[in-house]
Amino acid sequence: MTGPDDAHQRLRELLGAHALGHPLDATDETALRAHLDGCAACRAELDEIAPLREALADVDAARLASPASPPPGLGADIRDAVAAERSARAADELARRRDDRLRRRDRRVQWLGAAAMVTVLVGTGGVLLGRASVPEPPAVPYEAVALEVVDPDVTVEEAGLVPHTWGVELRFRGAGFEEGTVYRAAFVDADGTRTPAGEFLGTGAEEMVCNLQSALLRDAATAVVVTDGSGETVLSAAL
Repeated sequence: MTGPDDAHQRLRELLGAHALGHPLDATDETALRAHLDGCAACRAELDEIAPLREALADVDAARLASPASPPPGLGADIRDAVAAERSARAADELARRRDDRLRRRDRRVQWLGAAAMVTVLVGTGGVLLGRASVPEPPAVPYEAVALEVVDPDVTVEEAGLVPHTWGVELRFRGAGFEEGTVYRAAFVDADGTRTPAGEFLGTGAEEMVCNLQSALLRDAATAVVVTDGSGETVLSAAL
């Protein structure tokens, strides 16, 4: 059993043959024409496909009897195009990976440089901190001494003793010691024994600083003397 929709669909399927001028069964032709008179939708569809009749007139029906074959070399061209596309993508991927490696290397270099700089700064800071935190050495005990100057040409600006665990040291600053002359210093103990404290050369009017050391301990020293090349006393002090 068929309904109105089935009848409408069957007549609609005949529109193509009718538009192309193909002969229809007399009954179908009559039914289609009657249907077109009352169906605006089918008339509009017929108007749309009617222009195809002129376009299809140039088609050679004989050639449609055998399937069309692709042009020679089409398969090779397709394969070459696919291979070229793959090569291009592979090259792009290699370039991208190379760029990524370069960026990572540059970042590592920057990180290493920054780390090295931080290490230098920290190390320098540590050295500075270490230096700043090292306690100052204790002041050297210094005992001022008034040296008696025997030679009128000699002047002494300052003099003093520095006791050590191994002996005692005479330090003085003066001038007027005859240039080129060898002067000798010694410390004297309670028995009058002299313990040498070294020698120095005179520098004339030029000021000189002398540090003369003796193996005699400070507590045992009772006097200090400085003599010239002939043995005459030039400086002395009772301790």
